[in-house]
Amino acid sequence: LAQLGLQPGDTVLVHSSLSSLGRVDGGPDAVIDALLDVLGPDGTLLMPSFQSGSEHALVRSGCVFDVRTSPSELGVITEVFRRRPGVLRSISPTHCTAAVGRWAQTLLDGHQFCNVSVGHGSPYQKLVAAGGKILLLGVTHAADTTLHFVENTNGAPTVCRELHRPMAIDLDGRCWVVPTHPHVPGVKRRYPRVEDDLLAAGIQTNGTVGQALCRLVEAGPMADLIGRKIQNDPLYLIEVFCP
Repeated sequence: LAQLGLQPGDTVLVHSSLSSLGRVDGGPDAVIDALLDVLGPDGTLLMPSFQSGSEHALVRSGCVFDVRTSPSELGVITEVFRRRPGVLRSISPTHCTAAVGRWAQTLLDGHQFCNVSVGHGSPYQKLVAAGGKILLLGVTHAADTTLHFVENTNGAPTVCRELHRPMAIDLDGRCWVVPTHPHVPGVKRRYPRVEDDLLAAGIQTNGTVGQALCRLVEAGPMADLIGRKIQNDPLYLIEVFCP
């Protein structure tokens, strides 16, 4: 991890696949411990912590997300992480994010006030603004939620005009109605195409952890570079648009 460029004090969002790493003695906890050991006491570790599937379908179903009990469906590492003592979760019915460390509370606060769950004011925007990093641990940019933020804030046709009101329950049992413009359904992305752009710009470093190819990306420069490409071509990351 350190050879990839992860450093003490970093703020990093991790997308992961345990199976891609090969055999890991200690399982998910060993992976989480290794990340925290590198980051040290001044670092911050974030992971996505929400349900899988279409955001549009979730909000239309009247979903209620409970940060105390609702599981993360984005891999076993994320589920084990969100259950750890001291790990916080943002109040979002569709794109809850979990975090621990120095800046965890700051990054997660106010997510329930974002009417685009991966938009301005979200943990993803704050990660970019804070000079954070994205670690793709055995997964590709197809799993890179921050690219949703880049699309949503640079003119891609990815957010519905319709407003839904899903609910989230916080740690104190308080129920929040979270007005949400969901992502447009039926849009097939081509996020892995950013790989060559990021490598050429020196924004991404590749390496191996266990048996997995991993990618460490500077979130701010990525958002700037890919944001400009989307401004020039709103369909830059979209393969099929059939809402």
